[in-house]
Amino acid sequence: MHGYVAARFERLTPGSVVPKHTARLMVTSPRRSSRSAAPATRKRGTLDQVLVDAAMDLFASYGYRGTSLARIARAAGVTKGALYWHFTDKEEFFLAVVDKVLREWNKAFARKPATTVAEFREEFLSLFETSAELNQKNPWVSRLLLIITLESHKIGPRVLRAMRKANKDQLAHLRRVVERGKQLGVFGSTLDAQWSAVQMWTASLGLALLWYLHGSRFAFQESLNRRAREFFDQWSTH
Repeated sequence: MHGYVAARFERLTPGSVVPKHTARLMVTSPRRSSRSAAPATRKRGTLDQVLVDAAMDLFASYGYRGTSLARIARAAGVTKGALYWHFTDKEEFFLAVVDKVLREWNKAFARKPATTVAEFREEFLSLFETSAELNQKNPWVSRLLLIITLESHKIGPRVLRAMRKANKDQLAHLRRVVERGKQLGVFGSTLDAQWSAVQMWTASLGLALLWYLHGSRFAFQESLNRRAREFFDQWSTH
């Protein structure tokens, strides 16, 4: 389950999307004549969105080690020097990609917490439905997140800490959903919310991997919805 993540990285400064032809003009030397008109304030991170967008597909396709800063710069239509002006190294850039992906998925899963039994059933099932829809709409996301997780130990401690925090946040949200179901009397009072969250997360990931491996031959959305109903019926007191 990839939703409801609030992963933050201290060194990331979000910026606005800039067209490629505009980006090339923005990477020139900041030194100006003292007699010329004062330029608009140029903040570090102005091109972050452009660069991150270009890197997302590259990291998903070639992994961390196979994606160079020079390749990212070419894909973004900027110079390598401009890339280093916005990010100190490739690891920081990698963290920016992780942050962008997780924040986008977090927005997709955002909804008002249920307060009734009927609302809770809809909320619970929608977690799985939304996951399937996002995977099918952006199939590269699952691959990218899987690559990030598998390579995090080899990349560096910052990436490993970021991925562990993201996973803990995911599990914490799922645990809160289960706890809300218990409070509303939908789920049994003795249900282990933490273990239930783990089951939900691993079930979603496992089905996503099968879908990624077999493609359209595997009924991903149907399978995920079926697993959600099984969880709900298994844990429900009604």
